[in-house]
Amino acid sequence: MIIEKILETTQDEEVELKIKIRATQIKALRKKLLALGAVSKEKIKESDVYFTAPHRDFIKTKECLRIRERDDCLELTYKGATTKSMDKKRQFWKSEINILLHCPKKEVELLFESLNFRKVAEVVKEREKFVLGRQKITFDNIKNLGWFLEIENTITNEKERQKALDENIRLLRKLGLDKKSIITEPYRDLVLQQRETSNRANK
Repeated sequence: MIIEKILETTQDEEVELKIKIRATQIKALRKKLLALGAVSKEKIKESDVYFTAPHRDFIKTKECLRIRERDDCLELTYKGATTKSMDKKRQFWKSEINILLHCPKKEVELLFESLNFRKVAEVVKEREKFVLGRQKITFDNIKNLGWFLEIENTITNEKERQKALDENIRLLRKLGLDKKSIITEPYRDLVLQQRETSNRANK
């Protein structure tokens, strides 16, 4: 397995929030974003495979270890645990380690499985991305879950964090969305919950 390069190993943080939306809202939300000066960037498809660790439960800690596949690109990502402060503010600020890989996905999965890491979920999504200043706004259509909107701010130091948190909430309000509807579970956990509900219904 060849690691081509490390994309991000700095302490930059992605300050983000996520909200569930309806498909019928998307047209109006796009219009509002463009009116605010947002720029449409790209539409992509991604497939994320998540693992949990043999030494601690990544689901419980809300850590992230995943393999992301998009446009012939394979990327390994780790994000740290969710803290009580993040849960309280209903937003998340985490540094990421992203490593671009040149190898078949199956080889990476085999490596993790050989180390007793366990595959727990796959999240398949179509994404439409916009940029407004330093904020990234993404419409996500998650397979079997529906539509979500993410607002993300990247900061370079802790002093910028509160400003980024406030900016995210202000944009949410400008789009006419209620912060009470913010979702704190990662897509991985929502997929796991949906799968468990489906399994119970089929028994």
